[in-house]
Amino acid sequence: MTNNVFNNTIGSKYSLNNPSFTELEQKAIIADLFEQLLIFDQITLSTNRLNYTLALMIAQLGLNTVERLFESGYIKIMLWSPMILTGKGRQKPDGTMDESVIYDQPPIATGSLADEDLDPDRNIQMALSHFNIHRDRKRIFTRIARKHYIIPNGMQYSSQAGDLIMDAYTKNNLSQLGLPFEKEPTQLHLPERELLLELGYKVLETAVVSEYGLKSHGDQSIPCIYQQNLSNIGNALKVEENTSALLKIEAVPNLRELYLQEKLDFERVFKIRHSGNAKYFRKWINQVSADQNAKEISVEYLNEIKGTNKFFESTGGKFVKNVGMFTVGTALGGALAGPVGAAIGAAGAKAAEFGLGLLDTFVLDGLLKGKTPNLFIDDLKKEIQE
Repeated sequence: MTNNVFNNTIGSKYSLNNPSFTELEQKAIIADLFEQLLIFDQITLSTNRLNYTLALMIAQLGLNTVERLFESGYIKIMLWSPMILTGKGRQKPDGTMDESVIYDQPPIATGSLADEDLDPDRNIQMALSHFNIHRDRKRIFTRIARKHYIIPNGMQYSSQAGDLIMDAYTKNNLSQLGLPFEKEPTQLHLPERELLLELGYKVLETAVVSEYGLKSHGDQSIPCIYQQNLSNIGNALKVEENTSALLKIEAVPNLRELYLQEKLDFERVFKIRHSGNAKYFRKWINQVSADQNAKEISVEYLNEIKGTNKFFESTGGKFVKNVGMFTVGTALGGALAGPVGAAIGAAGAKAAEFGLGLLDTFVLDGLLKGKTPNLFIDDLKKEIQE
């Protein structure tokens, strides 16, 4: 299972203008990306029609590094196509707003980006237009980046979100959030419409990340609306908090701080991620974080180091390990027949009693190699010393 996290922190999905982040704020955004690349398998970054997301990454990391992130399969771009909005009134000649015109109008309108805005090539060019890059170089980058674009069905998602949030309001499911059903939706005042719109944003994002199987930092404050979708979403924040808690045990700054303090530069991502220890840690931290919080994670961590969680410490596990050690250095092609094949068959029969397959036992969990999550942190320490 790939642990893919949704990152929507770089720019508003709905704004018609680019944000104006300070240099420190831009560094903090890249620090978040640095951390996520080390603890998740893949990052899906949202962007809007102006594509500030890609422009910021190129400005901070350089075109070659961003291109390498795409080519390595580390990142994808989700071009946010669904739109929901509410009317705010009509501006008077004196600059004030006439809010009376909003009444008798639906509080939520839904739609999608125009077809021309949904073109990945055009979206990429919007980001590249901020830089003095040769035309041929832009063409090469665009050819690579476009393969990693995701474009949801904007009209479908926005319509569903609009219907869902309106249904929740009329059924009085939003009363605990400050929006009880006391009047018809068309009679809602502007502050009430803005609150309804904000809740609609949350519903919309939750529906999309659930559909694409992404972990999310999203607000789970309205489970009464989308409880089914919440069950499909991993909690990315918990994974990050638990990782920071383990690093604190080992007296290592959290991953964001390692980047911000310039103890590790961004390019180290490409080296660290590929190690077996890093892959094991990503799998382990995402699995245990599904059930454990930062206070309990240290117990799981220490148990894993001591080996008390390992299958091979059990009686059946020791048997599988003893037989498996005989075959571990043998090519799979040669292990299909003869004495070695018989040994694998015996190990598989015993492993089956414990609900484990051969691949789980010998390869996927890395237990024959003695992998534990602290080895990843030891690798980090070595990188810092270098």
